[in-house]
Amino acid sequence: MSARELAVLLAMCSIWGFHFVVMKFGVSELPPIFYAALRMTLVAAIMAPFLRWRAREMRLIFLGGLCLGAFNYAFMFSGIKYATASSAAIAMELYVPFATILSVIFLKDRIGIRRIIGIAFAFFGVAIIALGKSDSGGPDTNIPLGVALVASGALVEAAGAVLVKKATAFKPHELLAWFSLIGASGLWALTFSLESGHGAALAASDKPLIIAAVLYSAIGGSIIAHTAYYWLLQRLPVSVVSPSILLTTLIAVFFGVVLLGDPFGPRMIAGAAMVLAGVGFVLLRNSRKQDIKAPMHEPGALP
Repeated sequence: MSARELAVLLAMCSIWGFHFVVMKFGVSELPPIFYAALRMTLVAAIMAPFLRWRAREMRLIFLGGLCLGAFNYAFMFSGIKYATASSAAIAMELYVPFATILSVIFLKDRIGIRRIIGIAFAFFGVAIIALGKSDSGGPDTNIPLGVALVASGALVEAAGAVLVKKATAFKPHELLAWFSLIGASGLWALTFSLESGHGAALAASDKPLIIAAVLYSAIGGSIIAHTAYYWLLQRLPVSVVSPSILLTTLIAVFFGVVLLGDPFGPRMIAGAAMVLAGVGFVLLRNSRKQDIKAPMHEPGALP
């Protein structure tokens, strides 16, 4: 890895890690799905020029877009409202075990005992965190509920990744364009169906904070960081890039503890260590195979 590639990787992980803090601020001001809809609408507007219609794969793109641009964010942003930023970032790592399990079920991939142990470690680690007390983080904090919602988002995102794996005619930026458009449409439908008081919340919110948060989520978290991610995958083996995504979680935990005062006691440390160890091992085993089979595979959950 050159100095330039390392700098891009560190910047990418820092953008995604800090994004958990930004999302926490955003959902504290607005209904969470409403905030997600605003974010995806801006991404869709920016990426609209890259929309391409390829009839044979549009059914997969539509289903994948609902999973990767709508339902996953509805679960994740709702979960972040109740969880701490740190616990949400760690729970989101369950994307990797979920994706591995679904690939075995639907893509007939095979895994050995080592990856099974890694998956078990990850789930046990998240369970340890979810059972922690909601003793800080604000009046809405409910760690078990928040972690469960974020984990559900990771499962939906993994299902979408399995679907999209079969859509080979689209380039990464074209997929992002479609996922943002489909996701924005789905999120607006969900927020008006499940949430209320949008106008009142927006009127009472800190406008500069919301504008900055939406801009950061859309431009930083979605466009700049994703572009950097695919730029790295074009130049480096997946086995080098994908395990480094765990750095995103460590950065998110650091920012959550330092800036938001997230609790970080023995339970959180033990759970986080189990999740990162289990996910890291699965990522490493998966990415070694992907270096041969699919160099553009996206191996981790991206906020």
